[in-house]
Amino acid sequence: MRGDFLAVRSSRTMQSHPVPSSLLFMRPDLTSPDVSDAEKATAQRKRRRIILAWAAVVFWAGVVWTLGGDAFSLAETSKFISPMIEAIFGDIDGRTKWKIFLTVRKSAHFVEYAILALLTFRAALLSAPRNQLATAAWVALFLVATLATADEARQAFSTARSGSPYDVLIDLTGGVFAILGLLLITRRMRPARAATPPA
Repeated sequence: MRGDFLAVRSSRTMQSHPVPSSLLFMRPDLTSPDVSDAEKATAQRKRRRIILAWAAVVFWAGVVWTLGGDAFSLAETSKFISPMIEAIFGDIDGRTKWKIFLTVRKSAHFVEYAILALLTFRAALLSAPRNQLATAAWVALFLVATLATADEARQAFSTARSGSPYDVLIDLTGGVFAILGLLLITRRMRPARAATPPA
């Protein structure tokens, strides 16, 4: 009897006090009168941050794609990298100069895709609704691998450049190191923030 009474009472309470529609969904409708101006402003700011974050990814991906073109081939970049090597290291033998030259070029691969991974990680982190760290990491590595593979594939058909799977591996390594380094730094900073007493 008591259970039936509570059920009837609960039903009457829900009828007399309906649940606001904003509580029925994880993401409330910004046009609903139940959403405050502060919530609308916060949602708009977050949307702008997401748009700007992905715009940075698109911009840097374009930079990486441009650097992978014929205008930045080995023959072209040697015109300004070789004088720089001579200015720094002086008169060195051709074999040592060649090793330094290749190191500079391969390091550029590493750094370019490390930056791309960090930018993509941030954009995906802002966009992911759940499992943010894992989702952002996989999205960043997927974009790095896709762009690196596409870039080396087009270079394989170029007369000025040659595509190499080793370069794809260098690019992907740059992305992995960037994300792991960021996660490690973030994890080490978290205990420090927790230990800092509030002002």
